[in-house]
Amino acid sequence: MVNYYQAPLSFRAKWNVVEESIKIRFLHFVSMYIGTPVEITVNMQAVEKIKNLDVTIEAPPAKAHTLRALIIGSLADGQTVIENPLLGQDQLNVIRCLKILGVDIEVGSEEIIVNGLGGSYKSQGEELNIGESGVGMNFLASAACLADKPVILTGAKRITERPISEIVSGLRQLGCKIEYLQNEGYPPIKINPIGIQGGQTKMSGRDCSQYFSSIVVSAPYAETPVTIICSDELTEKPYVDITIQMAAEFGIQTQNINYKKFVIPNGRYKGRTIKIEGDYSSASFFMLAAAICKSKVTITNLRADTKQGDSEFITLMEKMGSVITRNGDKVIIEGKSLKAIQQDMSDVPDLVPPAAIACAFAEGTSRLTNIGHLRHKECDRLAVMASELAKMGISASCQEDALVIEGNPAGAHGAVIDPHNDHRIAMSFAAAGLVTGNQKIKEPACVAKSFPDFWERFAIFHK
Repeated sequence: MVNYYQAPLSFRAKWNVVEESIKIRFLHFVSMYIGTPVEITVNMQAVEKIKNLDVTIEAPPAKAHTLRALIIGSLADGQTVIENPLLGQDQLNVIRCLKILGVDIEVGSEEIIVNGLGGSYKSQGEELNIGESGVGMNFLASAACLADKPVILTGAKRITERPISEIVSGLRQLGCKIEYLQNEGYPPIKINPIGIQGGQTKMSGRDCSQYFSSIVVSAPYAETPVTIICSDELTEKPYVDITIQMAAEFGIQTQNINYKKFVIPNGRYKGRTIKIEGDYSSASFFMLAAAICKSKVTITNLRADTKQGDSEFITLMEKMGSVITRNGDKVIIEGKSLKAIQQDMSDVPDLVPPAAIACAFAEGTSRLTNIGHLRHKECDRLAVMASELAKMGISASCQEDALVIEGNPAGAHGAVIDPHNDHRIAMSFAAAGLVTGNQKIKEPACVAKSFPDFWERFAIFHK
């Protein structure tokens, strides 16, 4: 039997989870080579029934805002100080890539200092490995066009399986020179240093809004103004709102015409000090705990006038039966008996995992719709949510563009959950374990992608 070193989780959460999957594949190879089975023990996090029914917690820094501040700051004139940043795996991977592009970045626990290069990167290496960050891949596809040397943009295996053709097509229409190095439409890609010429580009927004945000961020440094046309219906609109808001805070005003046309002028970002607001998506797992455990959770550091679409989780839990109280940047949620919902989730896809768990503990049949694009996230989120809910005694089925959940609050039980290395699935099923007890989450360190200290904060429910 091979047992991994069981380091304290606070330390393990800082590991790149890719390393663990590499170890597993290596041990499987050894097993085949020596002809003897090798039993592999994968670290798991146990979750027992809730003990503390009245907790207060501060929301962690916003993932989307931190990443946008990093890239915009790297392009700006002068210095940007990012206060209260999220230092998740995606952000650390982006920081590493920006350093390879020649950006001087100082990382501290309370702030990040970015010394911008004024829209022209000075590459120090050829390969930018973004790890498992899909948003990093999409944003750097545009930003790296402003480098002074050719660069190769690549990532972990799952990233090379996620389509990138729409953003590449959009950039090529703006004069960028990008080549596929292996499979057409997928990373890795080679970006040649001819800049962004500008003009008009047309892209589909049906599957991902990150393509639009990516070009909006880098477009001010094009040779001529840029116009982006959405050829269909844009999903995840709030994320584009965040991008436009962040660009405006650094001095560039983008015109949004009904999410069908975006006009970005030429200009230059100005470095500034910016404080990152709290993350509603990460806070949703604690709201979920209150809703399904019939407990009370108070969450602070949640900006009331936020652009974050995931603030919709408050309304969603209220619609299902929870009692919500709002006081400035503080949200109090008290769980009551939950009822099923029919909900379009196209603008808030990151809320699908916690919403599905809430539906599992609601009376009736729930239907979460317009979420087919979730099949291309960290995993096929629809299929994985259905399969893991089944382990808990919850019937759920995937349709082409929807997830249907038969609530079973009385019959749900704990299980060994495989989140398929997906941070949001792991945290959602952790909350479910507070109701059932005897829940075990495989690959618990995967939460570091967006919420590095999740397990430490989650422990408050057992104090």
